[in-house]
Amino acid sequence: MEPSNHQANPPQEFKDRMVAVFGVAGKTYLEGLGETVARYTRDWGLSVKGPAPNLSYNYVLFVTCADGTEAVMKISVPTEDSRNEILAVSEYGGGGCARLLRAVPEDGVQLIEHLSPGTMLRAFRDEKEATESFCNVWTRIRRPLPYGAEIRPVGRMGKEACAKYRAMHPDGGPIPESHVTLAEDCFSWFEHHGTTELLHGDLHHQNILLDEKRGWMAIDPHGYAGDPACDLAPYLYNELEGKPLEETLDLRTSVMLSRLPVGRERLFRACIAMTIMSACWNAEEGNLQGIRLQNRITEWYARQLSGVLSDGVS
Repeated sequence: MEPSNHQANPPQEFKDRMVAVFGVAGKTYLEGLGETVARYTRDWGLSVKGPAPNLSYNYVLFVTCADGTEAVMKISVPTEDSRNEILAVSEYGGGGCARLLRAVPEDGVQLIEHLSPGTMLRAFRDEKEATESFCNVWTRIRRPLPYGAEIRPVGRMGKEACAKYRAMHPDGGPIPESHVTLAEDCFSWFEHHGTTELLHGDLHHQNILLDEKRGWMAIDPHGYAGDPACDLAPYLYNELEGKPLEETLDLRTSVMLSRLPVGRERLFRACIAMTIMSACWNAEEGNLQGIRLQNRITEWYARQLSGVLSDGVS
């Protein structure tokens, strides 16, 4: 099969986002994107079917390998983030996460197996069953940190995000100071009471896809280091639009607590820490709608945590 002559021309929204987030590196990435696609489709014998419909921070192509295997080629700005992602996918080894077929970390390029039919977990309307499926994937991807690897600790990332948020909003901003302080306290709590392992870092409805042979599988790990409870937060603060907030959070956390080896205090501290870290990042991008939702979620978590501490039962 002859490689396709694909012309990389991503939407302007994608281009603007890459420059806004990565600066000069993002501009350089965009300028060389066509050449990168051409080189790797040629060298790896890939036929391009087309780009993914929703591009976020990576250029993603659906491709067919020379032997007829369907795959996904992902091209990222070469950074510590992209290298950690490739390391995490490699470490999972196809166990609970789409398998890495080939990669060149210094170029930010990876070839990943294509999951079929690839239905996102967000399409699953039953909250209880969807959360149970999430819990199964969460369990399957638990891994120790790769020996000798330098992977970013979420505790350090979270405290840096909080400090940067304060510096950007010296007179107060969209995230209440009490939330920022509580998040810092929760990150500090994990320094003394948490464990450390490989985290996916972005495990939510859109990053869990259905495979006809192996069931629900994760994709697109970020590759962090931290307590496994931190991998629960992204699922909880995603896909809440049009749903009763407190009832949905109560159902999801109840399922997690019944199926996973995570106590209540650990769960709510992890979710407060990770949700506010995400809110700080949203503040950098000006995503006020996302921050308002995460403020409401944090208030609910804080009430649950207060109840746990008052009861003295974690």
